[in-house]
Amino acid sequence: MANDKETTSGTEDSGLKKGIGEEQGQTRRAFVIGAGAAAAGLVVGGVVGRNLGGTGSVDMASVPYPSLWIGRNPEACTGCKLCEIACSQIKEDKVWPAASRIRVYQYPPCVEFPVACYLCGPDSKCIQACEVDALSLNAQYSTIDVDLDKCLRTKDDMRCILCAEACPGNTVFFHPQTSAPLVCDLCDGEPACLDVCPSNAIMMRGASMGASPPAEIARTLGHMYDLPISRTNQA
Repeated sequence: MANDKETTSGTEDSGLKKGIGEEQGQTRRAFVIGAGAAAAGLVVGGVVGRNLGGTGSVDMASVPYPSLWIGRNPEACTGCKLCEIACSQIKEDKVWPAASRIRVYQYPPCVEFPVACYLCGPDSKCIQACEVDALSLNAQYSTIDVDLDKCLRTKDDMRCILCAEACPGNTVFFHPQTSAPLVCDLCDGEPACLDVCPSNAIMMRGASMGASPPAEIARTLGHMYDLPISRTNQA
């Protein structure tokens, strides 16, 4: 069974994974795009709504189902972290996994799987937790928009982690230099991570599922590494 102690590609920020801040000089143009994604499996989804910061409610009858989300097949993940590389190249213009919006969690002995925003829609706990309404729901993609002019981490250089603590899937990360919250935004409709996954561990769309803590996912995948019951030779 998988050990409950996980690692990501970085260090921690007040108990949250933050990532090493080592910068590498490669540009996205130097990155070779790998295999495309197609098959469906365990996936994530959500619903499109409107800004949930502060007051205001969402009429679920008027909320259309999203046309895009990232599906996942955790058992297929090889731990290559190409998704982290591709994401950082698009967002930071360099290979910098510590600033990626998708992270590969690793649990002993060999359990590895990608983690990114689950697109919780109107029920997004991170939005509800923010005390300054810095987070809102993107009506087009059901992703999380971050207003850096309101965020206490970027506006007042505070170490607030309420959004990350509230996320049930541990998918809110922090930038290793600016300290800003990092949440997958689906690359404005063209997720770069999907183009490089060699095993279809992440793919476009699929059946929807709710956010799950990485430790719970690891325990589910632990069966792949259970040793068979040893048998003694009978004379």
